[in-house]
Amino acid sequence: DDGTSTFRYSLAGYITLFHFHTPFRKPKSGIIVRVCQALILPTYQRAGHGSDLLLSVHEYAARYLNDYASTSTGMDIVEVNVEDPAPGFVALRDSVDYKRFVLLLESMRDTIDKLPDLKYLQKYPVTSKEYFQPAPDGGLSLASLLKITKRQTEVMHEIYKLAAVEEWKHGSKDNAQIQQVETNYRLMIKKSLKSHRTEELGACEGGKEEQKALLAKWFDQTHSHYRKLLL
Repeated sequence: DDGTSTFRYSLAGYITLFHFHTPFRKPKSGIIVRVCQALILPTYQRAGHGSDLLLSVHEYAARYLNDYASTSTGMDIVEVNVEDPAPGFVALRDSVDYKRFVLLLESMRDTIDKLPDLKYLQKYPVTSKEYFQPAPDGGLSLASLLKITKRQTEVMHEIYKLAAVEEWKHGSKDNAQIQQVETNYRLMIKKSLKSHRTEELGACEGGKEEQKALLAKWFDQTHSHYRKLLL
């Protein structure tokens, strides 16, 4: 043994990225990084490699301005998004984004007053209707901090509020109030679904009754998805 170390590497998976400039994005222009392909080989699945791979993309985006921008365009990465994600990747992305969201809340606990779309989460109790309103600035500040889409900021808020509702329910014995809080949460999710899936709702041939049934189905799927992420 000459004291040197020998490493053997195996391909566990890969991810491909596409970069493009977005001059009109608010609140600032920059580069969007799109995840085009992601694959973890079967032998290495269910071991956290997918999460690590996606986290590495966000770490790359976070240090891009200092490490790479000076030798390329001089612009920063302002968003990481995903092209037509499969259901499994949606779950992975939401899980990774939510963990980053929670860490952000913890790190900014003392300065959260500067961010309207986070401050209101602590300003109102779960029992108030105001708690279930959309973020005051439409999620722009959170989207900028996490470098995610505005829609993803809505998803993060929805998961966070579900966690808050479930925690509050464990300490409440008022069944009527529990039912009201659950109703407020359900209406919030349905309103969000309705705003993002208007074309599908408009294509319903059965009128309002079919639309209500479809919204109820989407809510159940969304609620189940969020609950699994919180386990």
